[in-house]
Amino acid sequence: MFESLDIMRMAQAFAAHAASRQQAVSQNVANANTPGYRSRDAIPFGEYWRASEERVLAQGDIMRPDEEPATVSPDGNTVSVEFEMMRAVEARQQHEMALGIYSMSRDLLRASLGK
Repeated sequence: MFESLDIMRMAQAFAAHAASRQQAVSQNVANANTPGYRSRDAIPFGEYWRASEERVLAQGDIMRPDEEPATVSPDGNTVSVEFEMMRAVEARQQHEMALGIYSMSRDLLRASLGK
């Protein structure tokens, strides 16, 4: 029943996108000292949503190397730990927003059912 509601599907996709961003951040931080490692991030949510709606989204399509890295070290590594911490906060906020949408939608459904 809930899968047919567009707002629930979008909130689910928003939470999944936030999880992908958090995964990218954790991989970037783990490779902060790896020579030649290029930092990565998830594709923007708009692209993610369109691709998921068209069912053309594969796991490898979700993350891409940063086109404009915050920094480049002499060994070719493009990870900035400070920048990754900012991304982690953005991903957490995105996830909290998705949970808020779920919660508000649930409350609206309960109210409409009279419970």
